[in-house]
Amino acid sequence: MDDLEFRRRTIAQPNDLEKELLEFAKESSQRQSFINDMKDFDKQIQDALDIPVPDNLAERILLNTSLKEKALQEEQASGKNVVDARSRFKFDRVHLALAASFFVAMGAFFFSSEQHIAHEAGEHALTHVYHEISALGKTDAISLQSVNDKLAMLGGHIEELPGKITYAMFCDFKGQEGLHLIFESDFGPMTVFIVPSDNQSFGFGDDDFSDERFEGHINRGTQADTILVANAGAPINVYNERVTGAIRWL
Repeated sequence: MDDLEFRRRTIAQPNDLEKELLEFAKESSQRQSFINDMKDFDKQIQDALDIPVPDNLAERILLNTSLKEKALQEEQASGKNVVDARSRFKFDRVHLALAASFFVAMGAFFFSSEQHIAHEAGEHALTHVYHEISALGKTDAISLQSVNDKLAMLGGHIEELPGKITYAMFCDFKGQEGLHLIFESDFGPMTVFIVPSDNQSFGFGDDDFSDERFEGHINRGTQADTILVANAGAPINVYNERVTGAIRWL
């Protein structure tokens, strides 16, 4: 067994590891740390999916429907505004159906791996940056050794980044575990996503992407895709070459 096979099998079932994997992990503190990180990550996913249903939700829906029907019957019996009442009731039912469809669609979008793959990597990177926008304000330095301890679990090593590193965390990038880094530059904080392409590669969509605030570039590699996101107007090509040129794969 090598480290690549160990990481793949651990990511797949972090809470149900075979004896062979546990014995292999005992040989290295980094492997033990990787198991703990994957267990924590798996728990975060389970917690995110464990959304409690409000108490008496079914009863409340039925009561609301019953009240609307009763109000409609009373207006029909009085002979006043029958057409208007029917229209309002139909209008409410249409909006309930639309709302239900919306939540079903949103659930399918966020929790379907196929939809994640279809979603372009550039747009996903921007969404990820906005989701953790507060991380751009961090200023405390993180050692390169700490970054490499994490990157080694993905099979890589980085010699340096063109600025002080202020953020380094594992992340879920389109269903694939990657490393989310932020470093300081002369043009503000820059974000780097390093996503191994063992299981998938973002080999479609434009290499360059942007919105009103940020712009980015995807460097598609045989072992990993590296996505750089910077403030609009920054010389992103220059920094992209320096970042991708500093990454080595074990």
